[in-house]
Amino acid sequence: MPTVILGAGGQLGSQLAALWPEAIPLPRSRCDLGQLETLPGVLDETEPTLLVNCAAYNQVDRAEVEPVAAWQINALAPRALAHYCRERQIPLVHISTDFVFGRDSQRSTPYSETDAPGPLSVYGTTKLAGEHFVLAASEQNLVIRTCGLYGHGGTGNFVRTMLRLARENKSIKVVNDQTCAPTSIRDLAEAIDHLIATRATGLFHFVNSGAITWYEFAREIFSFLKLNVDLSPTTSREFAAPAQRPPYSVLNCDRYHHQTEQAIRDIKSALHEYLTELTTREQH
Repeated sequence: MPTVILGAGGQLGSQLAALWPEAIPLPRSRCDLGQLETLPGVLDETEPTLLVNCAAYNQVDRAEVEPVAAWQINALAPRALAHYCRERQIPLVHISTDFVFGRDSQRSTPYSETDAPGPLSVYGTTKLAGEHFVLAASEQNLVIRTCGLYGHGGTGNFVRTMLRLARENKSIKVVNDQTCAPTSIRDLAEAIDHLIATRATGLFHFVNSGAITWYEFAREIFSFLKLNVDLSPTTSREFAAPAQRPPYSVLNCDRYHHQTEQAIRDIKSALHEYLTELTTREQH
């Protein structure tokens, strides 16, 4: 009786599939959360004993002009999955985001699970709704908030984008007034595994430890790889993205540590490992 991974074609889903070779990975082509009426039939074919939902509408800026699509994938689909799991008495693990925070413009200390959320965007609002649906459906469900994922799977991430722009010899401007904790999908996948192993339920935060702005994160990428890049800081107002981002969204992971007794790597250590592996892969 298997674990089923939804969104298995993305970064986190593919990492979990590698970590759990016995699991059944369902990419969007096999299980489309935009087609709610098909979910029970598709899932029944796999006879899951645990469902892990890594799928999301995560195009943050596009969500501002496609709110219905974002609501469908980020809120209504998790609600449908939670009802499915409740009827079959199996747990649901659902991945959420630091973007449920941000309205507190003066915040400067990490958010805990008990802090009141305050999203600034359609994406953050729909993800928060999805959390509520999952947690309200069953006490055995688990929601994990995280931030800025990067890794070897999926279609792209901030690190790869920075490296692509560097290869194109473009001037790069990155916001320096959004503080967060970008997180390795390898570390997050292992954290999910630890939480499941300890039968954790409810709401947890997991990010790599520390705090950094996106400009500082980009500078660390180029510094570690010894790349000479025309990089400069900018502000969120100057960048003028359609969706508003949290000025501060670092997550407190004490509850995770107490639950699992596992250490959490810092932002730079996790990034350096990824960059080293990325460089090795490109050389071969």
